[in-house]
Amino acid sequence: MTTAAADNAAAAAKTPETPDVDNNQYLEDLRSEKSLAWVSMQNERTLEKLFSDRSVESEKLHAELLEVFDDKNRVPHVRVRGDFLYNFWQDATNVKGIWRRTTWEEYKKKEPNWETVLDIDALAKEEGKSWVYKGANFLCYGPGEYHRADRCLISLSDGGTDACEVREFDVTEKKFVTENPFYIPDSKHSVCWVDRDTLWVGYDHGEGTMSSCGYPLTTRKWSRGTKLEDATEIFRGEPTDVAAGGSFYYDKDEKYAMFYRMITFNDIEYSYWFDGDKELTKITWIAPDCRVQTFKKKVLITPKQDWSFGGKVYKGGSLLSCDFETFIKEGHLDAAFLGAGSRGIGEKPKCDIQILYEPANSRCTYDGATDSRDYLYVSSLENLQSKITVYRFDDETNVFVLEGAYEAENCQTFSVGGAEPNSSNALFCSSSGFLNPSTYLYSEEGGLKGIQNAQSLKSNTSWFDTEGMSVTLNEATSKDGTKVPYFLVRAKGNDENSGPKPTVLNGYGGFEITSLPSYSGSTGKAFLNHGMNFALACIRGGGEFGPEWSYCAKKENRWKSFEDFNAVAEDLVKIGATTPQQLGCIGGSNGGLLTGAMATHFPESFGAIVSQCPLLDMERYVYLTSGSSWIDEYGDPRIEGLKPKILAWSPYHQISEHSVARMPPTLFTCSTADDRVHPSHARRFVEKAHKVAKDEVKAKDTILYHEMTEGGHAGAADNKNRAKIKTIEYTFLRTKLCNAQP
Repeated sequence: MTTAAADNAAAAAKTPETPDVDNNQYLEDLRSEKSLAWVSMQNERTLEKLFSDRSVESEKLHAELLEVFDDKNRVPHVRVRGDFLYNFWQDATNVKGIWRRTTWEEYKKKEPNWETVLDIDALAKEEGKSWVYKGANFLCYGPGEYHRADRCLISLSDGGTDACEVREFDVTEKKFVTENPFYIPDSKHSVCWVDRDTLWVGYDHGEGTMSSCGYPLTTRKWSRGTKLEDATEIFRGEPTDVAAGGSFYYDKDEKYAMFYRMITFNDIEYSYWFDGDKELTKITWIAPDCRVQTFKKKVLITPKQDWSFGGKVYKGGSLLSCDFETFIKEGHLDAAFLGAGSRGIGEKPKCDIQILYEPANSRCTYDGATDSRDYLYVSSLENLQSKITVYRFDDETNVFVLEGAYEAENCQTFSVGGAEPNSSNALFCSSSGFLNPSTYLYSEEGGLKGIQNAQSLKSNTSWFDTEGMSVTLNEATSKDGTKVPYFLVRAKGNDENSGPKPTVLNGYGGFEITSLPSYSGSTGKAFLNHGMNFALACIRGGGEFGPEWSYCAKKENRWKSFEDFNAVAEDLVKIGATTPQQLGCIGGSNGGLLTGAMATHFPESFGAIVSQCPLLDMERYVYLTSGSSWIDEYGDPRIEGLKPKILAWSPYHQISEHSVARMPPTLFTCSTADDRVHPSHARRFVEKAHKVAKDEVKAKDTILYHEMTEGGHAGAADNKNRAKIKTIEYTFLRTKLCNAQP
């Protein structure tokens, strides 16, 4: 940690929590009688306002959405483990879901025969818990035994929270292990297999073992038959870290033992352990925001900013390759090359760097890499167009050999991944677009030919007639002159000459997450089928154009994301697609912060707003659930010089009698079980807005709130509840926008 960072952390630690000046912090108690009474009152008001005396479940839209979510013909995405393909499935019969498997031969059929491995509904009923399946972590036995897949760790969450418990499961016997099983109680933890009788676990072992964000700071080696609390500590981060942990894994025939300190949400310090070494080797010659991964004996490095190494400068956003052991053990020498004099001028660098991807311009970005046994698939976005660059790894020369590239069709998203990366070149491909149902393809052959010759295995149902609809990629101009792209999907009959139509705008703009085209049966059913347009904004803060596109909208500069989104809203009006009264917006999590900011900073641009599971109080967010882990994104309001800049854009702090009077109809939706973004953000926003309003009756009709009891940060835990909350949100938007006068 730098001296400045340490000083800031110390200052923040001395700052008391914010006083309850609005007398509403009781709403931070998730399940107190008083707070739940408030929630119940808001839910009743919202449902009565939208549906009168009708139930949500009786609505036609609810039936349509539930049909989409429960569709038995939707693509069953799988993970290959051993001789089986595993899938988690929810439908009308299996409300909480079943974890099931099938064979390759069966999966290729139109209607495969599935074998249930674990029935979550039955388990929940038996144990009296509202279990939500959170995944299975299989034991990898290593080289020569990759097809052996008999043990895994099942994660289960009560109600959908991020915190979950872990149980060891025998997939051969299809039951939980009872003899000396591994079991981790309900918690936020980290865990990975080392071998059949050993785990690395991050867990709450008392003072100093958990971060202020609620994540583990230590890794312990836990042997079967011993108590978790007696496990031996093998790694520890710093008290100021967001999290720290370890990962043990096999990459092809290579074994890796990696440890990390997540200094901030974006900055990571990596250390590696080699067999025979007494100490870890810490990588200090890459910037903390660099990312590393492995492929066989290679390390893949992604510097997010320009990186000087070995006498050369590599562009930020590139993908680089080097021999792993050389880079870890001798990279510090090349980092000092021509600098500290550890090597002479003209002496060749030790690390032989191969450039696998380099952005051609500011509208191109690296978007991740996947692999199969002998191939590396480098994904990039070239002005928002998906591109896969394919390399074959030559074991004799120890270099990647370029095979070529595959480019997706315009306004479609395309991805590739190895079916069994450690043991075969078989691959899965996935293609999706706003008007193109997701298609799942497969090829036993790897490489570029494998992609080109991949055959369609499954496709999602086409839920709406796309004839006469269109998709365009447009650009708006933000306040500072930046060109901001957005996709516009026009419903049938809506074109440049048809006049303004009701339109729903979605966006996110944070954490380098990209907003890209994808097929949504629910969006089609709810909006496009009813003559409404849909738009998706690619604003700063996201990852559409690389790290800098995200970095420039952090902390006190969050304004740029908001201004970008508003610029898209204004452009939709400018091109005649809609009017402010007919334009709505919707977003969740960081996107809920975005739409909450629209309600308080740009209310005149929208006719209706939906804010899902949002952050809103950017003064108290650091004290709630995982909030302090996002300081690198939003800034630390406990630092005196930064606080006024953050509160200047914080939606909660814009609430006043005047701002409430200007707000368009706005609906906030949350889940009581959300332990990532605390529902009190929205609870307290709505309570304060109602309280300060000059016309309280009008404010309560305009600013609505609904909270599901389960679902966690996802908002809902099963298809019935997904259909319910979406019906509430979409009915709100349709009612407000379709009844608006252009």
